[in-house]
Amino acid sequence: MNVWKPCLAALGFLLLAGCSRAQIKYDFDARANYASYKTFDWMAAPKRAKEKAAKADNQIMERRVKNAIERELIARGFKVEAAAEPDFLVTYYPIFKDRHYRTATHVGMGWGYRPFWGMRTGTVISQQHRYTEGTIVVEIVDFKTNQLVWHGAAVGALTGLQTAEDAEEAVNREVPRLLAGFPPHR
Repeated sequence: MNVWKPCLAALGFLLLAGCSRAQIKYDFDARANYASYKTFDWMAAPKRAKEKAAKADNQIMERRVKNAIERELIARGFKVEAAAEPDFLVTYYPIFKDRHYRTATHVGMGWGYRPFWGMRTGTVISQQHRYTEGTIVVEIVDFKTNQLVWHGAAVGALTGLQTAEDAEEAVNREVPRLLAGFPPHR
């Protein structure tokens, strides 16, 4: 019976890794004048975000995500404006949540002659697996009004990353998908 435990854990991990595309969610203020946005600058993440991100204090990942966001915004025609007043400010932060899922394996055996006699037995082996789900959150604030105008999240983008290459690939894949919703198409 102990042979099944590693197999089930490996199967669960493969299923989790196979679903590596993040779920993209975003919301926006329909009243904001997105057409006037040409320049941006960075702002510090809000205090509530820093508290949620404290679990994963990883400066390398922070630089990786910041660079990917900046590259994507520049590719979309926006310019970094650090010297004068930008049109909008960008912040990002990771959120990590502990998650779990259950697996169940049915094991049975039987013996007998149909239709009148026989014997069967079976059992279910159930296991709970834990993992940490990592999400990239990007927020855009109008500089003049200091109001949040766009909020996006790539849920699961930072989940199951084993190596630096995995992280680089995931961030470079998910950040453009996330920012595809900015500016919103009306």
